[in-house]
Amino acid sequence: MINKYFTVEKKLSIAASKQDAGGFSSGFVMVDWTAIQVPKGASKLVNATVLIKAKGDATPTANNHGLDIIFAKTNTVSLGTIGALCAHRANYDILGVVEVDSNNFNTGHMQSTAVATVGGDTNNACPPLVLQGDVTTGDNVGFDTIYVGIISKSDNNTFESISVINDTDINSTTPTAIVTSGSGMDIREHFAVGDVLHVQDDILLGTVASLDSATQLTLTSATSGAGDATTVANGDTIYNLNPIKIILGFEK
Repeated sequence: MINKYFTVEKKLSIAASKQDAGGFSSGFVMVDWTAIQVPKGASKLVNATVLIKAKGDATPTANNHGLDIIFAKTNTVSLGTIGALCAHRANYDILGVVEVDSNNFNTGHMQSTAVATVGGDTNNACPPLVLQGDVTTGDNVGFDTIYVGIISKSDNNTFESISVINDTDINSTTPTAIVTSGSGMDIREHFAVGDVLHVQDDILLGTVASLDSATQLTLTSATSGAGDATTVANGDTIYNLNPIKIILGFEK
């Protein structure tokens, strides 16, 4: 028997400079249109799960605040500037919206990653939604492209970080092991293997290969030091490029 259910997972990017600029107020764009691939033809969205990394503090504090997940057939009409109010522009390619409210999140026991699932009996606006992309847009045969964006429903969505590079050798070498500091922050509560890390000016630090201690991580490949405009430097603030992940459950 062919399984009629399938999931689509997508890590959503927010530039480090936008995270560093402060929180996302209610109505602010967090993620503009991002392409995802779904099997060709109409599918029913039966649930949506969102994973959000913690605030970049030492506690850590869960980012269990509301947001809207918007779906569209095209990306031709931008939602607006990241970190600013959503632009009021007519867009008839929007396919639907899933509202994630604060009461959809787990009870607070998982501070490092806030988890919410809509599609049950606790949310205000939930699937099912029937979604179908433009049949000419898929990256591969048998797939269509649809687009997803995120708008904050709260004044408290923030990823500001106190985790900084504390490694003077980074200015003269190309290390893979990075020493950090940050007012008692344990980086194992904020980063995970596979995370792509940038610093506050959007320069790539690298991909996490391992978390060795509360204050040291190892990258999959050496980063570049020297502290000029295109490289990381001692004292730079560290951010996870993909602080939000969505898992969409479909029925075909």
